Amino acid sequence: MKKVTMAVAGTLLLGSILSGCSGTKQEPASSTGDAEAAANMKPVDLYFYHNGNLSEEQFQKQYGDYIKQKLPNVTVKFVPKDKTVSLAEMITSGTTKVDIFIDSIGQIGLKGSLLDIGLNQDLSDLVKKHNVDLSRFEPSTIDAIKVMGGLYGLPISNSTLVLMYNKDIFDKFGVEYPKDGMTWDDLAALSQKLTRSDNGVNYVGYTTSINHFLRLNPLSLANVDASSKKATLETDAWKKLLQETLMKPMQSEGYGPVLEDLKKQWYKIPYIDEFSKARNVAMFSFMYGDYDWTREMNWDVTALPTFKDAPKVGSQSYPTYMFITSTSEHKDEAMEVVKLFISDEYQTQFSKSGGITILKNDAIKQVFGQDTTMKDKNIKNAVFSNTFAPAAAKTRYDTFVEDAIRGQITDLLLGKTDVNTVLRNGQEQVNKKIESETK
Repeated sequence: MKKVTMAVAGTLLLGSILSGCSGTKQEPASSTGDAEAAANMKPVDLYFYHNGNLSEEQFQKQYGDYIKQKLPNVTVKFVPKDKTVSLAEMITSGTTKVDIFIDSIGQIGLKGSLLDIGLNQDLSDLVKKHNVDLSRFEPSTIDAIKVMGGLYGLPISNSTLVLMYNKDIFDKFGVEYPKDGMTWDDLAALSQKLTRSDNGVNYVGYTTSINHFLRLNPLSLANVDASSKKATLETDAWKKLLQETLMKPMQSEGYGPVLEDLKKQWYKIPYIDEFSKARNVAMFSFMYGDYDWTREMNWDVTALPTFKDAPKVGSQSYPTYMFITSTSEHKDEAMEVVKLFISDEYQTQFSKSGGITILKNDAIKQVFGQDTTMKDKNIKNAVFSNTFAPAAAKTRYDTFVEDAIRGQITDLLLGKTDVNTVLRNGQEQVNKKIESETK
């Protein structure tokens, strides 16, 4: 099965635009000064580490080629991941340098991340020195990193959760397609209509990627309290999240046979293969992206459903950042590189190629997806009609919560356990795992 990791998902769309930016420039007021600084830059080697398992070829296509085009005095040095030695060990031994660390918000709190290794530094002073205007950014992309303790990086791309749907299943059963602006109750009603058996095929109305959904949940619930290092699961808010977004749309008799078939799979509930290959899933909430597995499908997309008491509030944003490390000896030169990727010129081309801009600029949003095969789909409304939920702090223990919920989801949806028990068991399980790691 093809598994798309969260770290890579945020940068899948970058490669298509780096070979040739258009001549249309919409640079901020400081662009002339930036151009002069770049032209006067002395030759320098800058070392890049991407925490999303990119190969050097992928990295050069997505980042390196553009840097070489715009900053010819910069020699791009790619630091590959080593499966036998951690990056922390390589840096400690003095065999590896890293000037710019690239990572997504979902990974930045986890083991092996910039913060875990201790390479982070607050960029506030560099931002002021280089006249970077933070008011240009979508606020959630800045807030998401600040809640981690400081302005450790600047966002270069973004993503969000959207609702994909298989039009053929809706047509088959004569059900109207989902629409932007639906509530979770609306989704549950649609799901029930489409959960049925037909000619020996068990169809289900809705599924999600639990890990993605919990990490970017629209209630902005932290998985683990960063201060106490305790799980936060035994609350009414977590109960509401599971009941409204998982149990109501997915807890029905028709799900039984499908869930039983998936018990031995790590993802437990219908996932990518069920949506795109078996095609017995009508709706699937997942990270926005240009995925190969949709190529042969008759599909479209809408905005993620919202809660009645929080209309127009979707999932949390999922930015990817460039971080300038605390050990870099070329911080000013590294900042010139970062500024390339937050410029209006780059972000316009990125938007045209289907990437979600990290800027508030409406003109950049208007050209979203126009150079892609998805331009005739509802991607613009799906991505931009909701506002982003406030950012919740991420920790290296968040995956413990995701694993705990996913491990109990089958019994919960089959009615073999209840939501209070799931949350209580999850709280205990996560706290024990955290304790064992912190001893």
